[in-house]
Amino acid sequence: MSTPLFMPIRQSTSWRQRLPALPLLATLTHTPLAANAHFLYLMLWVACAQLLVINHAHAWTPFETKSLYVEVELSAAEAKKVQYAAGWSTQSDTELLVEIKNNLSGPLACHGVTVHLLNGSTVSKSFLPRLYVPNAASRQGSVGGVKKGQMKDFSVLCHCWKKPGDSVCGNPLNK
Repeated sequence: MSTPLFMPIRQSTSWRQRLPALPLLATLTHTPLAANAHFLYLMLWVACAQLLVINHAHAWTPFETKSLYVEVELSAAEAKKVQYAAGWSTQSDTELLVEIKNNLSGPLACHGVTVHLLNGSTVSKSFLPRLYVPNAASRQGSVGGVKKGQMKDFSVLCHCWKKPGDSVCGNPLNK
């Protein structure tokens, strides 16, 4: 009698019964050590995914321009060269208009206005976006919430750009 090339597999046997080495592997996967290994493997994948998601914020771009200039506060002598004026518009008595005239050699970035009122309180408002004043030019910004006739005085916070170690304001856009 000839032997068949293929032995029929009984339907009642499981894959663990057919392969003798696998039952040992199946019992090893249910130990606490194997559960910790699976957990650590999962945590490794989660950590790698987080690195991929976070790392895009630190990507290099060829369009990035490095500037030697740093934004700094105005010195007392520079602040005297900048002229400020304030008044109300004809359309609204609660909208204070502030005009800034730049007589410096570089542009200004004005961040906001602090208004001291007659009753002793102060109102501080920021310019959003910042008010950019080129050299030898003037710009206007508005501050809401200051009623006409209640202002005692005001101050404007402006910065210019300087190279480290330099005392003259410069234009960071000029190379």
